[in-house]
Amino acid sequence: MKLQSIQILRGIAALLVVFFHMRYQELKGILQNGGTEAPWLSGVVTNGYAGVDLFFVISGFIMVVVTQGDRPGLRTAAEFLFARLTRIYPIWWFFAGIMAVYLIGFHGLSGAGQGWQSFARSEPVLPYVIKSFLLMPQVEDPILGVGWTLVHEVYFYLVFTLILLVRRSWLPLILLVWGLLVIGGWSIGLSGHRPEDIPALVFFPMTMEFIMGAVTGLLVCSGLAWRAGTITLLAVLALCASLGIQGVETVHTLQWGRVMLYGFPSAALIYGVVTLERTDRLAWLIPAAVMFLVTVLVLQLYGTVDDSPLHLRLGGTIVALSVGTLAMLATLWAGWYGGQVYPHIIRGTTPWFQNVMHGLVRLGDASYSLYLSHTIFIVVLRLIFGVLGKFEPIAPLFRLGHAGLLDNFTFVAICLAVSITGSLLSYRFVERPMTRWFQGLRSRLFDPPEPRSKSAP
Repeated sequence: MKLQSIQILRGIAALLVVFFHMRYQELKGILQNGGTEAPWLSGVVTNGYAGVDLFFVISGFIMVVVTQGDRPGLRTAAEFLFARLTRIYPIWWFFAGIMAVYLIGFHGLSGAGQGWQSFARSEPVLPYVIKSFLLMPQVEDPILGVGWTLVHEVYFYLVFTLILLVRRSWLPLILLVWGLLVIGGWSIGLSGHRPEDIPALVFFPMTMEFIMGAVTGLLVCSGLAWRAGTITLLAVLALCASLGIQGVETVHTLQWGRVMLYGFPSAALIYGVVTLERTDRLAWLIPAAVMFLVTVLVLQLYGTVDDSPLHLRLGGTIVALSVGTLAMLATLWAGWYGGQVYPHIIRGTTPWFQNVMHGLVRLGDASYSLYLSHTIFIVVLRLIFGVLGKFEPIAPLFRLGHAGLLDNFTFVAICLAVSITGSLLSYRFVERPMTRWFQGLRSRLFDPPEPRSKSAP
């Protein structure tokens, strides 16, 4: 059964990454127009790459949950690997293919020129494209930049396939040994600054986030249900604090730093919301959502960014968390008081919240398409804004860096609307048909044949 809570978290993770890239393109458009203003998007958005960390923890969690009860062995492992690879590669090839067609169409196959060099850089073109499509470790990011995370995902799937060959009871010990190997390999310098080869990939600290998710999956599968509401609220509080305080990225913060700041709270959040769903207490998500949204809004109004001085980031985060916590407590009190005095009003809000959750679940369903496609949409829109901004009558609306915030609001709103709409269409007409076709092929390959019925005498 699909967990709605996990789909909601997937949608939130994808949106964090979308806002992060919107801010980057907003800044790029401002600089190209000779502007000097800071991007309007700030606060939490400057560290929106943390959505990737949430994705990694979700991935580890899902691997454990979906294989619960499976009999260990070669057939189970092969079916698992087939299911995961056919889930990740086809839609990746679709969007990576769009980028390849663009580069070849506009820049040829020579690999020379600014177009190719902005992607492949030190890599020869043909090996670069092949590695990109196969999601193999390489010096540069794949042809579609967000694909670097999929390189990790493929590695996770391969390791978990091997785990499925042994008894399920061994899984806690295997995860412990795996984590110790990652720590040991990193400590002797095998991980490098980025996963550009197999050793660097194997011992890269972000693997710990997958392991955290797997451990969370074991806890949930064990039936443990302890203080899920409180854990959910504390996890949201910790994530907001990390998103607000984190400064300019360094080698440390992009390795162990992000594991500590985002990995642990993400694991706690997943445990909390999934347990709430399994115990039919998803109403706790309302105060959690209020705290998150109010904190994000206050941080945005505060205007801190990653290169703001620490005391400003810390002060802004404390203020935002204080206001967010008060809003959360007010929501809890209103829910309790309303349930005691005006129960009919509280019950009347249920359909509205269900519709909101349904919309977030739909966004979570399309989160993979959103993750892969949004940079293409946002870059194209920035280029369109660059053209439209040259016309003076509409410059306040489309010229990034123009005086006022109208251009910034317009860019963010259109980018968000186009990215979400495009991802929903991609999911409906590309991703879902592909997934269903491969699910049918999987059934034909791995499902045992039905026994033939004996004819009556």
